[in-house]
Amino acid sequence: MKLALTTLCLVLSAFLSEPAGPEVRAHCNLDALTSAEKARDKQLVPLLASALQERSELPDGYAYRFDPRVTKELGEWLAIVSKCCQPLSYDVSLQPQPGGSLSVRITGHEAKEFIALEFAPLTQKLAAKDARR
Repeated sequence: MKLALTTLCLVLSAFLSEPAGPEVRAHCNLDALTSAEKARDKQLVPLLASALQERSELPDGYAYRFDPRVTKELGEWLAIVSKCCQPLSYDVSLQPQPGGSLSVRITGHEAKEFIALEFAPLTQKLAAKDARR
């Protein structure tokens, strides 16, 4: 019995310590979205772009700070894009209201360039504001 348990433990240990498969590169799979979700995404992006206050660079992605008045819309948009832009991570932070900030960190393994390109429509108005300064 001890030998069987020891063998089982060794096998499980070896199995659990094997490295996971290679990280999946970030990609966009628009087929994962319904036509209604695609249409809603097109409606939400301009609204969120107008509410975007700041974009900060992270080692593996970007942090976006929004006007907290778009909390509901940001949540709805993240529910949509998280279906098609896999395998990115989306971390939302909402500070105490009123007056606290709303931010989302979008990160992923070797995904920084993808994030910058894929989410560029969000930052176009912000870039235009910065250029006028």
